[in-house]
Amino acid sequence: MKRTGISIWLGLLVAPAVVLGAQSLNYALVQVACASGQHTALDAVSAVAFVFSAIAAWLAYRRWHATAERFNGSYVPRDARQPFLALMAMLIAALCAVIQLTMWFPQWLLSPCR
Repeated sequence: MKRTGISIWLGLLVAPAVVLGAQSLNYALVQVACASGQHTALDAVSAVAFVFSAIAAWLAYRRWHATAERFNGSYVPRDARQPFLALMAMLIAALCAVIQLTMWFPQWLLSPCR
């Protein structure tokens, strides 16, 4: 049995957990941002979560590109688990990056005191 790379688990499990954690941390920091009048802490949390998700997607893409073989039309059995997991990790991490970006966008437009 082959080992699954850390890049796959970063995209499959850690990226969604980071995005959910960033949302929870942003909710906890809203009162601090409202009291201080600055939302740099909110932006920093969102930026870190977005960058992490984007890097996880890139690492999963590299893993998928390294493990996927070109389809040559033969019926020779091949192990497709690694490329499939890497592809799913890339898609989930990219989706997490888009979700984090869409959650970050209202912070640019709205005051934290609303």
